[in-house]
Amino acid sequence: MKVEVKQGDVTSFASPLLMVNLFKGVKHPGGATGAVDQALGGAISKALAAGEMEGKLGETLLFHTDGKIPAERVLVVGLGEAEKFGPEEARRAAASAIWAAEKLSAKEAATIVHGAGIGGIQPQSAAEATAIGSLLAAYRFDKYKEEKEQQKPRVENLAIIEREAAKIASFKKGVKRAEVIAWAQNLARDLVNEPSNAMTPVEFSKRVQEAGSQAGAEVTVHDEAWIQEKGMSLLWGVAKGSEHPPRLVVIRYKGAGDKAPWIGIVGKGVMFDSGGISLKKPQGMEGMKGDMGGGAAVAGALLAVAKLGVKRNVLGIIPAVMNSPGGGAQNPGDIVCGLDGPAVEIISTDAEGRLILADGLSYARELGAGYLVDIATLTGASVVALGTKVAGIFATDEKLEKLLMDNVSQTGERLWPMPMFDEYNKQLESTAAGIKNTGGRDAGAITAAKFLEHFTDKKPWAHIDIAAKEMADKPYSCYRKGATGFGMRTLLRFVERWEG
Repeated sequence: MKVEVKQGDVTSFASPLLMVNLFKGVKHPGGATGAVDQALGGAISKALAAGEMEGKLGETLLFHTDGKIPAERVLVVGLGEAEKFGPEEARRAAASAIWAAEKLSAKEAATIVHGAGIGGIQPQSAAEATAIGSLLAAYRFDKYKEEKEQQKPRVENLAIIEREAAKIASFKKGVKRAEVIAWAQNLARDLVNEPSNAMTPVEFSKRVQEAGSQAGAEVTVHDEAWIQEKGMSLLWGVAKGSEHPPRLVVIRYKGAGDKAPWIGIVGKGVMFDSGGISLKKPQGMEGMKGDMGGGAAVAGALLAVAKLGVKRNVLGIIPAVMNSPGGGAQNPGDIVCGLDGPAVEIISTDAEGRLILADGLSYARELGAGYLVDIATLTGASVVALGTKVAGIFATDEKLEKLLMDNVSQTGERLWPMPMFDEYNKQLESTAAGIKNTGGRDAGAITAAKFLEHFTDKKPWAHIDIAAKEMADKPYSCYRKGATGFGMRTLLRFVERWEG
């Protein structure tokens, strides 16, 4: 979808569909919506008085203009309660409007910016939120669908209309930024949505390299021979049961000077997780193609950082593997030494994500990262604790934790802090090695994080568990059913705001 900012009056702008808004409880709309209402002879106010619309977030109501204004139809979208309104609500309102426009077969539409008036959001941020919500909502993954499904109506052109000339430049900046962010997040969604027979570790690395060349980021891919020679045996141990060889994807972006610190961000890239020898139950296993959601989020975030020219030094490390129970697979009871850190006793081969992340964190440190973040679809325990819309954050550094959590008002990606008491290490004690790869059922999300902490060398570090957040089982926020790209915008804003 192409998004353009145009100066004009909504009551004189010609479009097949004009989208305006109002807050919950409003009976007589003002601003641009009020001007449209007046031009339509009070039709919107009459509908509100009749209870046809409350203005709840995402609620829509359609009006035919009958030639009273150049726009053929007007769609009013609800913004919800004014006191709860922010960028996430602006995105959700824009998404609802796009989905309604698709149902109306509108290939072209015009909209006002959501939240730039009494919504209280700065003009550039409001335009960014409106554009991102629209672009994320317009995303579809239908390449394997029949042709008739691919030809379902979609909005191809969206005009953002603003009457005041003084706001146009800010709106254009917001839209330009939104286009980069939506491109990166939709790339992450593509990577997750692909089936594992197409999205192998090799294919994943190729896609990231191709996107990296567009974004201006340096992308290096290491093959299985390099991984073994390097001594990344935790990574290799997970990968060796599959016929699909692993890859280690390294994204490097130097946006600051030589003396500026490096941030290392590691993303779990398990292209499909069968559980290995500790085989998963078959119910729902098809969803395990999304077990590389953390790696996809890191790829999207790093490429957005590069494309936006952020003045930071940042490394992205993505170990890409298949976890399969082939003849060469590692077994429970094996003891493995990785690139750094303690020897690991393998208790469950289904606790594989932490193994590849451990080598990834060690390598990020080796490359000079002084601050570490990792993101992964790591544990079912985090889903039991927090559900499918909130990710757990486990941190050893308050500054990292605060910066990551403070992004929720801008991204809508909610994080919740989890305890990291040293007592949890008792569950990881091994009689045969330095540490076990799982601490049992109790506090499983926390012990997984405590395992990873052993490979950070006490560097400032935060771990984000996004299990069940990488895929939506039904539409919500700006997302259709399928991959969300959760975490991508959180990581981007974290890097932008990081001061070392």
